[in-house]
This record gives sequence, structure tokens and C-alpha cells, in this order.
Amino acid sequence: QIAATQNSFAMARQSPESLVRRLTHHVGSFDTDDNDGVGHQPIPTKSKPDPTVQPPNSRAIEALKQLFCGGMAGSVAKTVTAPLSRLTILYQVHPMVTTKENRPKFSMSLRGGFSKIIERGGVLSLWKGNGTSVLHRFPFSAINFYCYEGMLDILNGPQRLSDDDEDSMDNSTEISTFSRLIAGGVAGCTACVACYPLDLVRTRLTTQLDGQEHYRGITDAFVKIFKSEGFLGLYSGIGPTLMVAVPSFSISYVVYGSLKEYALEDELFYNLRKVDAVSGEEKLGFQLTLMCGAASGTLSTLVTFPFDTVRRRMQIQSLHFAPEERLTGVQMIRKLLRKDGVKGFYRGLTPEVLKVVPMVGTMFTTYEYLKDKLNVS
Repeated sequence: QIAATQNSFAMARQSPESLVRRLTHHVGSFDTDDNDGVGHQPIPTKSKPDPTVQPPNSRAIEALKQLFCGGMAGSVAKTVTAPLSRLTILYQVHPMVTTKENRPKFSMSLRGGFSKIIERGGVLSLWKGNGTSVLHRFPFSAINFYCYEGMLDILNGPQRLSDDDEDSMDNSTEISTFSRLIAGGVAGCTACVACYPLDLVRTRLTTQLDGQEHYRGITDAFVKIFKSEGFLGLYSGIGPTLMVAVPSFSISYVVYGSLKEYALEDELFYNLRKVDAVSGEEKLGFQLTLMCGAASGTLSTLVTFPFDTVRRRMQIQSLHFAPEERLTGVQMIRKLLRKDGVKGFYRGLTPEVLKVVPMVGTMFTTYEYLKDKLNVS
């Protein structure tokens, strides 16, 4: 869910042309004077280069720098919030892995949950599965970034205004909310399918009980899953996952984009904006980015968390149940509703919501720091 917020504010700070056009668009030919036919040649003049116009190669490098900054920012943020992420997953799947029928919850409190993890595996066990999460971040961010921009081009035309151009006062053409909704859903779906095996492995490594590890690491997990469950085993739970990804990214993009436009237009937030030193354009400051990102991330989490619980359980059921005992997504939903009621779908919600603000804050700070060090426009 939070991955969508990172891509949202990353795209809100890209150069005036969209990513797709920056990689494919060529600078137009120079204007020349017509020869008047009387034999004189036009006097060659040196035109001052426009600092805003970059050659195609520079634009491609700039785009790769942005993707690197976004991937690194997401990786750092994932690492910072990894303990909360692991606690969320353990809460979600605990009824499936516990041997004590009278202990349906992993822990009665957050503090007790952290203490339980550390007691069993040490402090570093709070970050179990984080390596896979970091590996997942780069391809996921890149695919999501490209697909979102590509879909906006398809829906609005290749000459659509970028997010930065939309914010200018003389702008008369804006990207519609519907376009953001569709583009966000398609981008999230595509990135999710492409990177799903890494997400599956991360969940299984995260939920392994200390001293009873089934996998020795990422490579071992891939090999064993492929051998025992086949290629389709790497996509166990893909249905509920798409039911999480599509609405999550759609909601995040729409809410973040709408709040961003409101914050840049309403004078109430004037003192919280920042002004670009080169272009003079107003942009979201740290506090506004944090508020918009936290709002979009929290809302998407609340809407999609029940399906996230179902998908996590489907991802690990192959480790705990025989093939004939495994459930489909619909069967899992019915069983969970019958056994635990609605509250069962929201186990682990508290640590998931608590990680939104530090996640967004860390991503923004890291992204801006790397942009400054790499001179990314």
C-alpha cells in the first residue's frame, strides 16, 4: 500500500515531460531563416541554449537517476519499518501457525509482540525477510513508475501536461481523476504480477518460526517452492493480492494527487509550501508531503487490509496444510468470517497503520537527499 505513496510524490517531482516521453522524445529541429534567393547567406548566430531542454541521452540518464532514487528511498523506508511489517504479518497468519487453540492472537499488545519476536530470535529477527523486501522494491518501483506514466499518456495523449505543468497558474488542461484511477490500477496490477514471487518468498521467510526454519534463504526458498509446488506455486494467493494491489494503488494515486492539488491551491497551506529556487514554482514541502502521503496510505490500508490478510494466509498455507486441505480465496474468506468475524480480517491493522507516517517520512527524506547528491532535476 505504501509503495504507491512513494511513487506518487516521486512522480510529482519529475521533470516537465513525462517519463515515457523523456525516454522516447527527440529534440525538434532548429528554426532556420528562408533563403531569399538573391545570393546572400544568413549570418550565423549563436543562440543561447535553453537550460530546460536536454538531449535524449540526458533525459534517459535523468529518468534512471529518478528510478534509482525512488528505489533506494523505498528500500531504506522498508528497512526502517520492517519490524512493524513483520509484526503485522505475524498477527495476520498466527491462527494458521499456532499449536495453541486458546491463543488466536500473536500477542495481546504491540510491546508484547516485539518482546516475543526478540525473545525467540534476537533483535535481528525483527528484520527477517527484509532482504527479499528490498530486492522486491527496485523492479516493483520501476515497473509501476513506467506503467503509470504510460497509461496516463494513453488516456490523455502523449502531449499531456506533467504534474508540474498542471500546477502552473496558466494551465487549462489537467489530468482527470478517472485517468489517475485507471493508470494507478493498471500500474499496480502489472508491477504486482511481475514481482509477485519475491513477495511470496518474503511472506514465507517472515513467518518462519525460529528454530523451525523450512527455508535457509531467498534462493533456497525459490528452489524448494518450484520443486515442491511447481511454477504456479510461486503465484499462490495472486487473486487476493490483485484485489489488494489494484484498489490500493488507485486509491493512493487519486487521494495523493487530489490532496496535492488542493494543498497547492488553497491559501490555508501557503506557509507549508516550498518554492523551487530555479523555476520559482510552488511545490509541496516536507510537512504537506507527509500529510498527503499519510492520508492516502492510511485510507488505502483501511480499505484493502481484509484482502491483505487473506492473501498472506494463502501464501503460507502450502507449508502447513496438505493439498486437499488448502482453501481457495473465497473459501478462506468464508472460513475467516465464520470463525473470527469481521475483526479477524483486521488483525495486525494497528502496526500497519503506525508504520505509514515513518514510511512516508523516511521515503521523502531519503529521496530528496539522493536527488540533491545526484543532481536530479
